[in-house]
Amino acid sequence: MSETPSILTHATPGYRFAQWSTWAFGAVWFRESFSGREHLPRAGGVVVVSNHQSFLDIPVLSHAIPRHVSFVARDTLANFKPLAWLMRTCGAVLIKRGAPDRAALREMVAHLEQGDCLVIFPEGTRTSDGRVQEFKAGALLAARMAKVPLVPCAIRGSFEALPKRALFPRPRKIRVQFGTPIDSTLPDALERAQAAVSGMAGDGRA
Repeated sequence: MSETPSILTHATPGYRFAQWSTWAFGAVWFRESFSGREHLPRAGGVVVVSNHQSFLDIPVLSHAIPRHVSFVARDTLANFKPLAWLMRTCGAVLIKRGAPDRAALREMVAHLEQGDCLVIFPEGTRTSDGRVQEFKAGALLAARMAKVPLVPCAIRGSFEALPKRALFPRPRKIRVQFGTPIDSTLPDALERAQAAVSGMAGDGRA
């Protein structure tokens, strides 16, 4: 019988290094600003559902959320060894795209049941035009299984700062806004989350 993988729910030295080594660049180059952080629980399991504008979203949200964060990311990112090490030391959950991944779902629920903050991009991929795309149900399923709330989050400006195929980020302002927590047991919880994110993100531009 295979053992249940250990769940990392605290900030390791590698996590802190990645967070702080990118913080100064984000503060100066992107003039990052955060609002609505009072809606984030200080402790306990929570799923933050965010729009996905660019590869900058993960470091930006690690700056915005004042607690350890485990990100859900596609497993192909682990093909790059330095990134694979970074994701392991930060407690990321790797998910297979294109098919249901029950093992990843169980891992997400385990993070939440142990009081971790999980960030999921329910669109499943980066936006092609800056706007919020349709949400998939995986985030809601994990939240319901673990009996934790959803916190909607909107990122604006990172699409302009690093659009697809760009080689280097541009100096654009990036804003992050968190909305009121949503009870994941509500029958329309996913629709409420998408509406909240879309309302805060607008056209996705700063």
